[in-house]
Amino acid sequence: MNSLLQSVCDAYGEALAGRSAAWCQLHPQQDGGAWSAQDLIEHLVLTMRSTRQLLETRLERGRATRRRATPVQHLCRVAVLSVRWMPRGVTAPSFTVPGQNHRPALSGAELVESLRHEYEQMDQLLGACTQRFGKQRVAAHFLLGPLSAGEWRRFHSIHGLHHLKQLREIARAADSSMETGGSSTRGSVRRVR
Repeated sequence: MNSLLQSVCDAYGEALAGRSAAWCQLHPQQDGGAWSAQDLIEHLVLTMRSTRQLLETRLERGRATRRRATPVQHLCRVAVLSVRWMPRGVTAPSFTVPGQNHRPALSGAELVESLRHEYEQMDQLLGACTQRFGKQRVAAHFLLGPLSAGEWRRFHSIHGLHHLKQLREIARAADSSMETGGSSTRGSVRRVR
């Protein structure tokens, strides 16, 4: 796997090490609308599967996308990929909202393995796109416009790190609640991209 994606996977491995399936289901403030650790991982998995579908389509067609970035997409691409700024509070696209797979409760180790598998699968397709299309922008992201394989890797790295911050917020809130014996946790992690 690409070292950029590997480092994100490793960070999730550390953050979820030893976490039980029950812990991974905790919602901040017992709010079902706020994401749990498992929800965050499922969102990342769904995002990567969406990217894989785009890449598979490009490979099947044998050509990179012909779409051009709009001015807004260009600005968003610069903000995310160059400045590394991911806006908070943006609603996740419906195809990446957790709960669609109806997965059983998974432990931290199981979630990390699921995440690692998706990163590996996507990275293999990105490698195939690089071999076939070179440094061309191969497929279009709905918000950032057309991206090269390297830009897709950078996006998924930045996106993963964005949600890692949220996972750490969940952990602080859950651990704080357990220490105080409270039944709810502080903070709120909303459905965001």
